[in-house]
Formats: sequence, C-alpha cells, structure tokens
Amino acid sequence: MKKNIWIKVLFLLVLLLSFFVGNSVQAEEAISLSEGTYTVGNEISAGLNKFKVVDGLVRIEVYRDQKGLITETVNSYKSDQINLSLKLEDRVDVYFIEDTTPALEVEMLAKADLNALTVGYYEIGSDIPAGTYLLDIDKPLYEDDDAYIFVLDSEGNQKQSIEVYENSEPIELKLVTNEYIYISNLAGTMSFKEKNIVPASIKFSKSGLSITPDQTYRVTATVFPSNAMEKTIVWKSSNTKVATVDASGNIKGIAKGTAKITATATGNSEVTKTLNVNVSSKKVKLNKTSLSLRTGKAGTLSATVSPVDSKDKMVAWKSSNTKIATVDSKGKVTGKAKGTVTITASVKNGKSATMKVTVTPPIAAKSAKMNKASATVKKGKTFTLSATVSPSNTTNKTLKWKSSNTKVAKVDSKGKVTAVGVGTAKITATTTNGKTTTATITVPYSKTLSAGTWKGGHDLPAGRYKITTTSDFGNIYITSNSYDRDVIETLASDKEYGVTAITTDIKAGDKIEIEQLNNVQFTKVPNVKSNVLHAGYWTVGKDINAGKYKITTTDYVGNLFISRGEDMFVIKTLMNDPEEGAVGSVTTTLKNGDRIHIESLNKVIFTKK
Repeated sequence: MKKNIWIKVLFLLVLLLSFFVGNSVQAEEAISLSEGTYTVGNEISAGLNKFKVVDGLVRIEVYRDQKGLITETVNSYKSDQINLSLKLEDRVDVYFIEDTTPALEVEMLAKADLNALTVGYYEIGSDIPAGTYLLDIDKPLYEDDDAYIFVLDSEGNQKQSIEVYENSEPIELKLVTNEYIYISNLAGTMSFKEKNIVPASIKFSKSGLSITPDQTYRVTATVFPSNAMEKTIVWKSSNTKVATVDASGNIKGIAKGTAKITATATGNSEVTKTLNVNVSSKKVKLNKTSLSLRTGKAGTLSATVSPVDSKDKMVAWKSSNTKIATVDSKGKVTGKAKGTVTITASVKNGKSATMKVTVTPPIAAKSAKMNKASATVKKGKTFTLSATVSPSNTTNKTLKWKSSNTKVAKVDSKGKVTAVGVGTAKITATTTNGKTTTATITVPYSKTLSAGTWKGGHDLPAGRYKITTTSDFGNIYITSNSYDRDVIETLASDKEYGVTAITTDIKAGDKIEIEQLNNVQFTKVPNVKSNVLHAGYWTVGKDINAGKYKITTTDYVGNLFISRGEDMFVIKTLMNDPEEGAVGSVTTTLKNGDRIHIESLNKVIFTKK
C-alpha cells in the first residue's frame, strides 16, 4: 500500500517539473512582430536580439536617445536575419516593404556566435569579448559576398571602417570593451577568430634579489604584451642548493651562494628572463669605524643591513657606558663625559657591528674680538657686527649680544644693530664662559632742510656736519661771521653734477642759504682721521695726521687751499688730468693746526711721503 502511494507522489512531482520546465522554455521562444513601433523593455527585451524574417521583406530602424542608430533591410530571400544589441528605452520601428504581410520573429540570444556572425550591431564586452580577432567570410551565401564593418565608440561615433571580401586574407581587428561593431551588407556569415598573440617579453618586479638562508621572497613576472593569449610562466633555479623557486615565483634561500632564477613564457619558450639571487647571512655595517666628540656635542651614525632584501632590518643601538656617551634609536650619539665607549648596532638574527666613540672635554673660549671698535649709524638704519672667538677650535662659539642703551641702538641675536635714537651705545658680545668684546655705536643728530635761508644755532644746532642731498642738484652757501669757513658749492646726489658731500663746522650765527634743493641732510659727525677727504674744511691733527704728503684727486677739477695761522701757503687748482693753470699734484708738509679747505672735489687723496 505504501509503495503505491510513493509511486503516485513521484508521478505528481514529474508532472510538476514538466510543467515548470515547459513554461521556462516557452519564455525563451521567439515572438512575432507586426509592423509598428516598439520600445525596448516593453515588447522587446534589452540585450542581444535576433530579428528573423520568415517570409517577405522588412526594414528595421533603431533609435537611441532620439538619434538614429541602425537602418537595415532584411528579407527571406537573401540575408534573412539581423542581430541587434539593444538597451532599455531604445525605439525599434518595423516596416513591411511588400504588399504581402511578411513574418518577422525576434528572440533573445545569450551571446554572439563568433563562428557564424551575421549582419548586426554588437556591443564589445557584452556580446563579443574584447580582444584582437582575425575576420574571415568563411561561409558566404553566394560568390563575391562581402561585408562592411564599422567600429564605433561608446557614444556611437565612427572610429574605423573596413571591408571584408570572400576569399580575401583574414583581416586583423582589435576590439575594445564598451565599443560597438556594426556588420552590414553580409549575406552569409563570417567568423571572428581570436588572434594568438604570443609573449614578447617578461618583466620582473625586482632587478636583483639578495636574501638570507630560509627566507622566502616572492618575485612577480609580468608578460608583455598584456593581451598575449598565454601568460603562464615556468620558473627554474640554476642552483637549488643555494635557492629554490616554486610555480608562483616564491624564491627561497637555502645556503650561502649565488643562483640564477629563470622565468620562461609557456606561450613562447624563446622568451625568458633571468634574475640573479645572492644568498648570504644577515649583518650590520656602520658608516664609521670611530668617532670623536666633545662633551655636549652629538654625531650621527648610519647602519646598513645586508642582504638588502632581508627581513627584520630594524637596527637596535646600544652604548657600553651611557655616562660617557648615549645613542638613540636613530644612531645619534651624544657625548656626556670624558672617556671611551663602544657603540653596538645589532639586528635580529644577524651579525652586529661595533665602533669606538671617544669623548673629550670642551675647549673654552679665551677671548673674543669685535670686527669694528666703533661705527656711526644713521637713525633708522642697520649695521651688522661680528665677533671672532679664540681659539679657533673653541667648542662652543655661541655669543650673546647686548646693547648698553636700547633707546639709541638695539641689537639682535646675530649682531644686527638698528639705530633708533640720537646718542651713543656700547654693543657687547659675550661668550658662554663670560669673555666679552665691545663696539661703540654712534647715532648722530641729523636734520633735513629745504630751499631757503637758515641760521646756525637757531634752525640747526652748532656742530660739525656732513652735508648731503637726495635732490638732483642745487647751490648751498654758508657764511660765517669770521669769514673763515665760508662754503660756496653746487651740491648734488650724483657726482656728475656737483659734490655729493660737504663737511664743515657750523657755529651759532652762521648763515645757511639753500637754492633749488628740496632735501638737504645735515648729519653731525666727529673728527675721524683719514687720508681721503672731500669738499669742506679740515684740521690737521684732528682729521688727518701731520706729515709730508703728495696730494692728488680723481675728480676733474677743483681748488685746494691750505693755511697755517694767517698764512695761506697752498693755493692750487687741482685736476686729475692737469691742463694749463692747474696741477695734477701738490707735495707739502702738514703740521698740527693747519687748515685745509677743499672746493668742488669729491675725493682728494693724501699720500704719505
């Protein structure tokens, strides 16, 4: 009884299975189309569709995004079908050409048959795999059958067109994913046979390999061209006692020595690539064999771990006596106290390296000397001092800079002095152990006058002044009550048009007249001895030492007056290239108290005889 029940159940299951299978096959069957307009996704499925005319003549037009894509006439007498790769929302218009009503059927295709391609519009990557193909009309419908083939980009723009003829040599064509190929005019079928592209070269991920025994390192091999059909690699070691290699390119070090690892392309046995493999024990090498440091100073060591491709190459540093010298994780050694230590650099499972570090006490500074004892700096201007610490091998040459009067002059940590107010300040540079050196900075009084008449003692304090201008040129007259310091000069910013500086004493009551000059600077100056003087009044013993001199000029022409008491013993017109009435030099003996008056000359040179 139970056996009969099970037979009935089995029978029902078979019936149900037949029902479902039958319905599934029915869904894949072709459907008939009449004349009209169809939307892909509704009446026609998206994907590769075969349109076949059973009887008659039909024109099929496909539109995508309102643009015409394909127009083909299909008839049952010649090319009776067309394959079209359709997308959702594509519009398909069907027109029956003859008076009789043709029979048109459409069915979905899983993929294109590359051995029997018909007229159609195919998407590369979906309907036809990307690759390089040889195209051949190997099954023509009639003699002289041919095909027009168009390659289109993803936007439908034509990139290439070719024509294939029956009995012609196969034509090579490269197809790229997301592009399209349109085959037209073909009556029979054609084949797309993928071209056998053989390997041409191999490239390794490493140009050479250095590893340790028992270490495994994977080297990848890339076959070129990238579209080669067969990319399998066969690996081989020339010396398996030194290094072995498996089918995936995993190279294992066995013992010290060298071996050659060869990769061969199975697609072309003539294409090989060889990799040199060195197997050696791991060790550390330092860049120095010894190091000398002063207390408080530091030096950096570098360590190289070999072989270069070995694992665990982090170096550990150690000092034998951290009271004498320490070393950090980057090899920086710092001297702490007098003595000698051993620095060790070690690596996991490798041979370490050592070196000696000798630490000596610092050399203290014995003195410091400023590059200038004094300097005059105008208010608002800057001037940089420098100081030399002795001995030259002093360990710490750091200097601390300080101004005695920051209202007159300020100084920064590098010796740069800024003049901020009229007066005098001492700039001091001090070493770390207290050695000092100083320079005197004078910020002179300065005043700017314009064209007009001015009075000494009222508009300008009495004193010794250097007079300059930033204007083009003009005249300046200074009249003294005693008539012994009168100035009559053309003052200019450019020496081509007059003198660029006048130095003279101005006393209370002196009359100063300025013509055609907007900016004339009066800067107080001290008497500084020099053998090169310019226009103005000078005193021997204050501005130049007494002695016998040969006096010359580099300027064109000017006047030289030298007096002693009431006696003026030099009255000369001085020229650098003397003409009639002038001299090129004057030789005379100067005594303390002698007065020198120079007119219209920017540079007068006093050469000691």
